[in-house]
Amino acid sequence: MQSDNCYIGGDGVAEQEFDLLKLTSTNYKVELVWSQYYSMAGTATSVIENTKMMDPTSTVAEERNRVIAEAKFLRAWAYFDIVRLWGDAPMVLDLIPTITAENLDKWYPVMYPERSATDKIYDQILDDLNEENTIRYLVSKNKGIFQATKGAAYALRAKVLATRGEKSTRDYTKVVEACDKVIAEGYTLVSNFDELWQPDKKFSSESIFEVYYTSDAPNWAYRVLLKEDDGSVTWRRYCTPTHDLVAKFDKEKDTRYASSILWKSVPYDTYWPADSYPLSYKIREKTSNIILMRLADILLLKAEALVELDRTPEAIRIVNSIRERAGFAPSSLDENMGQARGRLAVENERQLELYMEGQRWFDLVRNNRLLEVMQKHKAKDGRLLFAGLQAFRQLWPIPQGEKDKNTNLTQNEGY
Repeated sequence: MQSDNCYIGGDGVAEQEFDLLKLTSTNYKVELVWSQYYSMAGTATSVIENTKMMDPTSTVAEERNRVIAEAKFLRAWAYFDIVRLWGDAPMVLDLIPTITAENLDKWYPVMYPERSATDKIYDQILDDLNEENTIRYLVSKNKGIFQATKGAAYALRAKVLATRGEKSTRDYTKVVEACDKVIAEGYTLVSNFDELWQPDKKFSSESIFEVYYTSDAPNWAYRVLLKEDDGSVTWRRYCTPTHDLVAKFDKEKDTRYASSILWKSVPYDTYWPADSYPLSYKIREKTSNIILMRLADILLLKAEALVELDRTPEAIRIVNSIRERAGFAPSSLDENMGQARGRLAVENERQLELYMEGQRWFDLVRNNRLLEVMQKHKAKDGRLLFAGLQAFRQLWPIPQGEKDKNTNLTQNEGY
C-alpha cells in the first residue's frame, strides 16, 4: 500500500501514514518492523556464533557448516531489508553476553552502536552470501521449500547486486550471473499462473523460498486481505487494488488479472462501488503459503539487468516468455524496441506479475523511478495524491523509541 499498487483499504492511522507517504518517527508500525528485523538478524548472529563455539567432536562438520550458512542467509536478508528501508543503520555482529555492572561499559557501545554506512552494510550482506564460505554449504533444491538453499541465496545475492549503489556503478553482469545460477538449480515456471496461489499447490517448481502455513499454524493474512473464516466480508479489507493498477491489466488476455484480484460485493464503497469491489487475491485461505521468492521474479530481474547492459532483445525475450504464460501471444512485445522502452517494459511486467508480492516499492526506488511514478499516482477521483512528493520519502524514519534507547542514532533527512 506504500506504492501505486494499493490503497490502504482498512482502517488505522499508522497504516494510513504508509498509504499517504507521510510516515513519522513515532509510527508504531515502523518501530515494529525495525524490532522484528533486528530480532531476525540478532537471532541469526546468535546461531552463527554459538555454532562456531560447539565442540567439533560432538557434531558433524558438514552439519555445522550448513547451519551457519542458513543463519548467514537469514541475517543477510534481514540487513538487506533494513538497509533498503532505512539506509545507514546499526549493525551488530557480536554475540552479546549477559550484561553485568562489570561489563556494561564494554558492551553498551556494541549493543547500542552508531549507524553503519550503507556501503558497509552491503559489504556484510555480500560477505554473508559469499559463494565459498556460505552458499557452497547450502542444500540444492529445484522447487520451493521453507529453508535457505543455494537457489535462494543466489536469488538474494542477485537482488543485492541489482540494488547496491547508484545505477551507474552497478555490475549488471554479476546480476545476470547470479540469476543464471538460480536458473541452473533447475527451477521452472509452472504452466498455469493460478496454481501458484491455490492453497493445495504448495512448493511448486517455480517457488524458491516459501513460508509454510497449516490449519494448525494458520496464515492470518487472508483474513486481513480477503475474507472472514465463513467467507463473508463485513469490514474493510487492507491493500485494495488502485485504479491505476487495475487499469494496467489487459482484462481480456492477461490470466494474471483474475488470479490476482477478486471482485465482490462488499458493505462499503471507500474506493470502488460497493457492488463491484476489488480484493487482493493471492492469499486465499488460512492454509495458503506465502511465496517470498520465485523464478519469475528472478527472470524479470535478469531482464532488467540485460536492459542495463544494452542487451534489450534478450531481455524482451524473457519478458515475452512471462507474458506468454499469462495468456499473451508469443513475441507479443517487439524485441527491438530499444533500451528506454525496454526499461519500461520490464518495469510494467514486474508490476503485473508480482502484484502483492512486496516488490513494487523497491523496484521503483532501485531504478530511480519513485518520484516520477508516484507523483502521477491518482486517488479514485483522479486527483493527484503525491504531486509534491520529496525524495527523502524513499527511506523510513528511524523510530523515535529506538533513538530514545540509543543516543548514538541520528535521524534520516526530512523527519
